[in-house]
Amino acid sequence: EVKTTPVKWLWYPFIAVGKISLLQGDPGDGKSTMMLRLIAEISKGGNTPDGKPLGRPQRVLYQCSEDGVADTIKPRLVASGADCNNIAFINEEVYGGLTLDDERLRQAIIEFKPRLVVIDPIQAYIGSDSDLQIAGRARKLMSRLGMWASTYDCAIVLIGHLNKKEGTKGLYRSLGSIDVVATARSVMQVERHIDNPDVRIVRQIKNSLGPSGGEIWFEI
Repeated sequence: EVKTTPVKWLWYPFIAVGKISLLQGDPGDGKSTMMLRLIAEISKGGNTPDGKPLGRPQRVLYQCSEDGVADTIKPRLVASGADCNNIAFINEEVYGGLTLDDERLRQAIIEFKPRLVVIDPIQAYIGSDSDLQIAGRARKLMSRLGMWASTYDCAIVLIGHLNKKEGTKGLYRSLGSIDVVATARSVMQVERHIDNPDVRIVRQIKNSLGPSGGEIWFEI
């Protein structure tokens, strides 16, 4: 009795609506820079990083613990031409202790109705350092987020730092249990170009919903 439906994409084939995607990389490799540029384009109805039109302007909820809103995030968005009326965040100076499965996050999604929700970085929004390491806890967190993405028709992107296990596959360099990347439908990894430290390469190392996308290059 189930009716089949097509996958809805915010950015094909990297970020699907109603699903969880993961953007990972080493600290300082430009994950937040790339995401803020994409957020700016979504907010004004611009183009994806590979030049495809996004359509009408849409709302974004961007939760970031590592950069100041007033002196870093807002200036970057303005420099990228964002429509900041379409971008919101939960003020953690007022509503502290925010976690991935926090009911206040769900309420913000319900009230603001964003098309994209970004958590940056995932490690800052877990209850304790061990939560992502324990398979059962990680699975429960991701399952709840996935349910919110589906119920409220938004894409959720989790930004994560890589662990220090050099030489291992990208899927196993994510911090925490393998259940985190197992639940994500798309996993993108940002790396520095080996010959030019100013150039970054984004590779899709997992896609459960379609063919893997090609490499995206950008410069800082």
